[in-house]
Amino acid sequence: SGITAGAIYKHFDGKADLPPELRWREWMGRVEAVVFALAALFSMVSTANQPARAALIPVLARSPGEVSSATAVMGTVDTASFLLGAGAGGVILAATSVAFLVALCCGAYCVATLLMLEIPVDARPARRVSERPLPALAAGFHTVLSDRRLRLVLGLMATLSVIDGLSGVFVIVTAIRLLHIGTQGVGYLNIARGAGGLAGGAVAFALFGRARLTIALALGSLVLGIPLVLLGQLPHVALGLVAWCGLGFGYVLVKASGIATIQRLSGDRVLARVLAVLETTLVATLGLGAILAPALESLLGLQDALLLTGAILPLLVATRWPAIRRLEIGAPVPHQQFALLRNCALFAPLPLATVEGLAPRLVPVQAPAHSDIVTRGERGERFYLIADGSVEVVRDGVLLRRQGPGESFGEIALLHDVTRTATVRTLEPTLLYALDRDPFLLSVTGHSDSHHESLEVAARFLAHSEVTGQAQS
Repeated sequence: SGITAGAIYKHFDGKADLPPELRWREWMGRVEAVVFALAALFSMVSTANQPARAALIPVLARSPGEVSSATAVMGTVDTASFLLGAGAGGVILAATSVAFLVALCCGAYCVATLLMLEIPVDARPARRVSERPLPALAAGFHTVLSDRRLRLVLGLMATLSVIDGLSGVFVIVTAIRLLHIGTQGVGYLNIARGAGGLAGGAVAFALFGRARLTIALALGSLVLGIPLVLLGQLPHVALGLVAWCGLGFGYVLVKASGIATIQRLSGDRVLARVLAVLETTLVATLGLGAILAPALESLLGLQDALLLTGAILPLLVATRWPAIRRLEIGAPVPHQQFALLRNCALFAPLPLATVEGLAPRLVPVQAPAHSDIVTRGERGERFYLIADGSVEVVRDGVLLRRQGPGESFGEIALLHDVTRTATVRTLEPTLLYALDRDPFLLSVTGHSDSHHESLEVAARFLAHSEVTGQAQS
């Protein structure tokens, strides 16, 4: 797209030597206005695409490790595709025409659309609230501002984006005035940044697979910052290439870590709007960094400006390290227990980090066939998830329902603080996972969407039990 836009601009700019009357006729006879309108539309759609992709990953992933790994892969693919598109676009444009390249871009988007049609579509929730875009974005800012952990991550990401804006301006003056390698040097530095981005994506994939998000964030900030600081003190071509390679490495690693952390901390219902807030903030701070770059260079000089740019993020991470370290749960998450919780309607709205914390607290219960798990009239102390096998729910000798893997029971007595309303008996050897009363109530009732869903589940069960009982009598 960047190659195409530049070619279109050059094509239209070539008419600038025409007389004003002919220029006007040329303008009126062509589709410049349409091109600019489509360019603006493309920018809007591509910006919205970023948070949508990131919000979709937790829905499709089967474990916390897959969420983090997929986010790292997404960053790597973005970087690799950018380099491939830029290189291939130039070659194709030289061999063909602007129109052919535009058509090729359109074809790529059509292929992407066909691939997206293969993604399974979730059923719409029964309690679905439609919101206008601006109130939804405002609610997203409210969600971020009310959670200190999200504020911290968003602050780190905003700082990273400011550095990105600064470096986008400094790359030109660094190549021409500091390293004296001419305008072609800008290309060399950007190629080094792209190569660093690919390496950063590979490292992110390795670290995220071991649940090391905060380690990746710290490493990325150091690799991004230290070479820039050194370049500010020792201007040299080789160090300049290393600095921009480190810039690409650190940018991909820190951004992927930040997005993966936000995915863990945000519930499904608010994740998309939180990511929209993130994308809005990144665009705004990127522009802010570009605006500040000339003033910073004028005030401090280029070398000290590079030193300051490189030092910002490592210093911020160092000063906030205790809080950053607390964002991550270090213990491995048991995949089967995590999947059971995520697929349960009561826990689906919870943030990934909350579900990660609950998964290790599930207690395995291996029950033989025809044994009672809970008995009507006893006090409820546990919530149960069925991992394997099947059970039947009976009351006063009346069969209410049968349940199998992935289903759950026991929430009514805990939520309403009453005795068990029915007896649950295994039909075959059954593996269950039990969650004690306190963590169940703390997680479910502490989250409005999850609490509402649990009350609806309980109400549906009670209503179904009444109807079944009347029919049997």
